[in-house]
Amino acid sequence: MLRVAFDQAMTAVEAELGQRYPELRPAHLQLFRFGGIDGLHTSELAAHAGITKQSMHELVTHLERHGYLTRAPDPADSRARLVRLTAKGRRLEKDLVRAIDVVRDDWRERLGAERLDELWSILQELTGEVTPGGRTR
Repeated sequence: MLRVAFDQAMTAVEAELGQRYPELRPAHLQLFRFGGIDGLHTSELAAHAGITKQSMHELVTHLERHGYLTRAPDPADSRARLVRLTAKGRRLEKDLVRAIDVVRDDWRERLGAERLDELWSILQELTGEVTPGGRTR
């Protein structure tokens, strides 16, 4: 049932963003679910997503090619590179957060605030995924 809810939420987010960002696919949008990707290494994103470094490299390369991010040298490790959002990438991140908020507001309306808060709490407990402000990622 969680997968069905996730798929429905992603469909709503994609519908909201699809016309403004036609070059992006669901995998690109899901990359932003980690609570901000700016300043992370591709390997960190891959580990968190549970995919190979090569697969994450392909996603990041696509976003870089389309102007959403750049990769910059890591001042702490000359061999590593950090993902840096461009202005276009920051707009995408803000638009994505707004689209997710629309889904969350719809769920709050359908379930009621108390039940949705309880659901969030349970999901946080199950996944260990908590962002600042107590919101799940």
